[in-house]
Amino acid sequence: MSKTTELGFPMGSQGGEGEFLCLTICGYKKVGMHEDDYQHHMTKVSAPMTKDLMVKYGIIRWTQIHNKSATRAMMSHLYDPQMAKLAEFDCFSQVVFKSLEDYKRFKQDPEYKRRLMGDHEKFADTKRSMMTIGWITQLIDGGVVVDGLKDPAKSVAAYQTTALITGSFLSGAMMALSLVAVPVFLDTTQTAGQLYIQWARTYHYGHLGLPALSVSTLLLYLYTAQRKRTAGDSGWRSQLVSGLVTVLMVPFTWIIMLPTNNKLFALESQAKAGVLPSGSLTEAQELVTKWSLMHVARSFFPVVGAILGGMALRKNLN
Repeated sequence: MSKTTELGFPMGSQGGEGEFLCLTICGYKKVGMHEDDYQHHMTKVSAPMTKDLMVKYGIIRWTQIHNKSATRAMMSHLYDPQMAKLAEFDCFSQVVFKSLEDYKRFKQDPEYKRRLMGDHEKFADTKRSMMTIGWITQLIDGGVVVDGLKDPAKSVAAYQTTALITGSFLSGAMMALSLVAVPVFLDTTQTAGQLYIQWARTYHYGHLGLPALSVSTLLLYLYTAQRKRTAGDSGWRSQLVSGLVTVLMVPFTWIIMLPTNNKLFALESQAKAGVLPSGSLTEAQELVTKWSLMHVARSFFPVVGAILGGMALRKNLN
């Protein structure tokens, strides 16, 4: 007995790496309907109701080819002794997906049954229209010879994963300053002036790379959001939020931490010049500790962004 999938399909209904199924609907317009009205309804009325729902269930591509009178006339220039018979279909609608299960779930969605099933009767001659399905073999894409069809979900997922890694690394590197470096300074430094100088050098080296890493993480999230929005995937909002949360560390620095930063830099300059006003080491430790606690709070923004991005990635993979 042959093995079946969750929905009862044969195991061969699931494509391997780089393999996709294509459902081709050879459609006829409703009797008496003008070809312009037929195309308008399919592209401007039916398609907007369908696109987002298809993306929700993992549909990779959906195209419509409308064979109108003007384009059919072009065939007279293409006939040859081998191919000379004109197809009479009014439209070819092609839907590409990874597995039959994806398309089946799409058609089982309550929204599909409520809005789309009845809509077909408004423009299509469903009695004459035909369907077939097969595996796609893509040989050329964008004018370039290719070997198969790429899975766009994996491409976007790679950018999402990279953003998660950079955001998590950013948060960890920032946390290390407050949880490791600053405590060492507080335990081993004997003078206030030396503590201010050590803090300033730590800030300097952190400033060289961490803000750039924050912006890079934001750009990865924004690129992923743009790709998803272009594809009609509502998940683009979660990527945008993840990026914005990550980069909130910048306005947090300007609004919350800047006064403390400026005070520490001023004291560091005075320490270097040897004109540091009289004050105890305890006061210096309290000021650096205050900065360290605010820095911990700032470090949470990238990790929260990574958590939100990770939740979105997990949802996509499921």
